[in-house]
Amino acid sequence: MQNNQSSCNRWGWIVALILALILLWMLLTGHGPSSACCSAPTEAAAPAEAVMPVSPETEAFEFTATANDFNGSGDDAKISWLNKADALRTLLSGGDALQAKGDAKNVALTGTVDSDAIKQKIGTEAQAFFGSAVAVDNQILVKAAEPAAVMPPPAAAKLYFDTGKTALPGEADATLAPIVEWLKSHDTAKAVLSGYHDSRGNKAVNEELAYNRAKAVQAALITAGIDVMRIEMRKPESVDGGGDLAEARRVEVSVE
Repeated sequence: MQNNQSSCNRWGWIVALILALILLWMLLTGHGPSSACCSAPTEAAAPAEAVMPVSPETEAFEFTATANDFNGSGDDAKISWLNKADALRTLLSGGDALQAKGDAKNVALTGTVDSDAIKQKIGTEAQAFFGSAVAVDNQILVKAAEPAAVMPPPAAAKLYFDTGKTALPGEADATLAPIVEWLKSHDTAKAVLSGYHDSRGNKAVNEELAYNRAKAVQAALITAGIDVMRIEMRKPESVDGGGDLAEARRVEVSVE
């Protein structure tokens, strides 16, 4: 009885070993049951969506305009001012090499004009032309102002007196007019009066006569509106009038 029990145990171990070897062989060779038999069924893959053809992208609108030409490209369907291109060319005729360049939303103005007032005027008119939806960048340059011409001072005025007289000659106001005008427009300038006499006769008397003539001219300048502090009296001078003694009976007025 004990021998039968041992024999059964031995055969049980042999069968178990054989089954284990079979299972190992099936796992190693892939002949075993697949995982698909135990897993949940998967849903069928959805069919791929149809791919719609993509139309080529429309080119953005751009333009360049001058007083003589207009060039535009791209999609201009929404550019409302295109039908007024002639007015834009007219606007760009108010300066040198004026140009408007940009797109549907931004425009730059370039070129040169004579004054800042003209620049501002063109910028304002351009903004009104393109409308509030377009940003106008006014890059127009203003020409540098030419320096004002420097006028030289007037030549010395000469007033000729009669022999032995101190009364101003009749044309004194007209002769002094350029001097007076210069002095009034140049606050720092001054008038210089020089009386002359010839060398004949008593020198002291001649100098007194020349001085009084210069005083008469000084009074005329003061009457014309020139401050006395801007009038310089210089010592009378003796000259040789040569054949024309009138040159020795004069008062010269110059500006410094």
